[in-house]
Amino acid sequence: MKKSAIVFIFAALFTVTAMAQTVQEGIGHWYAERYQSARSAFEKLTAANPNNLEAVYWLGQTLIAQDDIAGAKALYQKTLAANGNAPWVLVGMGEVNLIEGKAAEARQQFEAAINASKGKKGGDPAILAAVGRANIQHYSDDKKIGDIEYAIAKLNEAAQQAPNNADVFVALGNAYRKKHNGSEAVLAYRKAGSYAPALFRTASIYETQRNWEAVVEYLNATVAADAKFAPAYEKLYYYNLIEKRDFPTAESFGKLYVTNSDPSVENDYILAQTKFVQNQFQDAITIANKIVQQTNGNPKPRVFRLLAYSNLGLKDTAKACEYSNSFLTKASEEDLLANDFILHANTCGVNNPAIVQADISRALGLDTVLSHQLLMLSDLVKTARANKQYNLEAQLMYNSHELRGASANPADLFYIGTRFYYGNNFEKADTVLSGFITAFPDSVDGYYWRALTRSQLDSGMIQGLAVPDFEKTVQLSENSKERFKSQAAQAAQLLALYYNNIKKDRAAAQAIVAKGLEFDPENTTLKNLSQQLGGSKPTTPSKSETKSKTTMADGTEVKTKTKTKNA
Repeated sequence: MKKSAIVFIFAALFTVTAMAQTVQEGIGHWYAERYQSARSAFEKLTAANPNNLEAVYWLGQTLIAQDDIAGAKALYQKTLAANGNAPWVLVGMGEVNLIEGKAAEARQQFEAAINASKGKKGGDPAILAAVGRANIQHYSDDKKIGDIEYAIAKLNEAAQQAPNNADVFVALGNAYRKKHNGSEAVLAYRKAGSYAPALFRTASIYETQRNWEAVVEYLNATVAADAKFAPAYEKLYYYNLIEKRDFPTAESFGKLYVTNSDPSVENDYILAQTKFVQNQFQDAITIANKIVQQTNGNPKPRVFRLLAYSNLGLKDTAKACEYSNSFLTKASEEDLLANDFILHANTCGVNNPAIVQADISRALGLDTVLSHQLLMLSDLVKTARANKQYNLEAQLMYNSHELRGASANPADLFYIGTRFYYGNNFEKADTVLSGFITAFPDSVDGYYWRALTRSQLDSGMIQGLAVPDFEKTVQLSENSKERFKSQAAQAAQLLALYYNNIKKDRAAAQAIVAKGLEFDPENTTLKNLSQQLGGSKPTTPSKSETKSKTTMADGTEVKTKTKTKNA
């Protein structure tokens, strides 16, 4: 072979190798969320060679990551016009169709791409991986954009043909995460070896379990594999800022994150986050709003999360709810944490039990380890109690009670029921207090509080829903008249009004008033009722107010006040 021919062959091989390395460099930027850098790399490749279809595919992926769906669609359509059967571009166009809700068209293009790439051993593993990736990137429990089972099947097929392709196993791990199968996800990521994107995603799984030792181990492994992997520095920043409260170390990781990210106003987010952790909520809001303005209202979702928390810190739940909704709408499934749904419950679920229950269910679904779930709920109960969010406190405690199963203490149901009562969730209070009464059928407080609850469900006591429980309250209080004096007196008062005003049974009303006076002979309201029912003029105004006090399971004293109109 001539020397010039040999030189040409080596030059051609060098060019192909350099090109592949450049594409991989762009992919590295993409995984590290340096989308400006990735776009620049792929644009240079496609400008130099419009037929570099892998670079065209990744340029479209970068546009999609930047929420420029229209740009990606135009790019893929233009390329397909000149290369109608290009597998890479068919996959990209299929993904756009998925996003636009055209699932059938998308599936046709995915299959066409796989068929066009087939060799003797089957479909090209890289194309199979791209098809799998397209079906999981936009999938969520709510939107279901894509087909998880289809993605897993194609990715397993790719893995069989290319057992050393790290990108295949990253995509497969992502698919299992979307399926809420964390153990299979970790196994898939481990097969990717020391590949930074896989190590980073493994850390994210342990983060949902609050296994901070494992989180830090895998984040450190991530930056050891790729010293420029910015998202890992960001998570290390948060860990030191929020979990360890080590501000100097957090600041050092924050600087590494900024250094290894694309230049952007978004980098000011680190400053805003630091202000928030130091309870400088208004300063955090000012910086975050600047980011929103300078990104034309389309910052990274985390900015909306920060705005939600900061406004909650200022007790502006309406604004906090608005930003929490914005975050949940814009965040990817991988960005979601259990606390994001608890934040939504805290802000948007005020006086809305359905929202609270849905959010708590989503939160618990993101962390399935029982000890972690109970710890999370315990922390949230404390916050809800401090903020006097009675309904949220009760719902969190009830979820914890149910999770404990046979080991749960039924006595806790009493306190939970009263919290639902004060949260004006009377139907739930009735259900929980009924469970308490089943466990403790001789409890005066159980019947008394369920009677109060049913009084709220039956305005004016027209249906008499509370009557049996008030009667049981008086009956059981006989065993300890001094201890249950206030409960029995109030029960007697309300029963008297029911017998006289609803049932028109004056004798029964007189009898229950007499019984109530046995418990509390100096009770002004009962004495007044006794005089009215006996035909004499009352010695007090016709409107009265009865107060009682009950000691909760945790030692807290709960006071009730009932206004009544005398007979």
